[in-house]
Amino acid sequence: MESIRVTSKGSVVKTISVVLILITVFLSAVKLIDLDFVKFFERLDNAPAVIGRMMAIDVSVIPAGLLAMVTSLSLAFFTLVVAVFISLMLSFLAASNITPNRYLAAFIKGFFAIIRSVPSLVWGLMVIASLGFGYTSGFIAILLHAVAYLTKTFTGSIEEAGTDIIEAMRSTGASWFKIIFHGLLPLCITYFFAWITVQFEAGVAESIGLGIIGVGGIGLLLTKAIGAYNYAQATTIIIMICLMMLVLEFSMTRLKNKIKFGES
Repeated sequence: MESIRVTSKGSVVKTISVVLILITVFLSAVKLIDLDFVKFFERLDNAPAVIGRMMAIDVSVIPAGLLAMVTSLSLAFFTLVVAVFISLMLSFLAASNITPNRYLAAFIKGFFAIIRSVPSLVWGLMVIASLGFGYTSGFIAILLHAVAYLTKTFTGSIEEAGTDIIEAMRSTGASWFKIIFHGLLPLCITYFFAWITVQFEAGVAESIGLGIIGVGGIGLLLTKAIGAYNYAQATTIIIMICLMMLVLEFSMTRLKNKIKFGES
């Protein structure tokens, strides 16, 4: 009885090659990281004592934590608003189907690819070294990453809209601005809003992370509690951060569904 090959010999060889490459990369990563499991298990005995000290709540830090939490949210929201306006302008210049100059589009994409490749924490350290500690440094660090992320996602959404509507409006004599405001923007606004909500959540997380290095907000409050070995305050602040991020996650999801599907 003659057997019928379902997959070609070439595809089998490619699959095996990919698996071998992934295994090689994994083993190389393990070797480079040089995990010391012996030391890990030796110090594992300290974990119950540390966890025991953290099993406490200090309600006295809640008022200061709420104020710091509002500060972190305000920083993230203000940065987001500025980033959205900048990204909207840049994305229509960078999108290949509507850009007035393809070299300008390539420059914008390449420039913000470099910005995205550097973590916001690194940008924060660089800005703090230049401007000092404070909310201005945090604003600039988060803004750089937010503009880079939103410009990329907005540009992708615009390019996915295709060229049909652009060509149709051009045939009627519509200008570049009219194509954007009356054609592409209404078509992409739902996708834009989805990306904006994602960036807002990321911006809040970044504002907390930058607070740890001295920008301010609830991250700075957590750093002070940890530095003073005040485990009860640290636990309380961590719980507050977790609750804030959970509420933010559910709120953003509900808002996205309401706009996209018209849910009440």
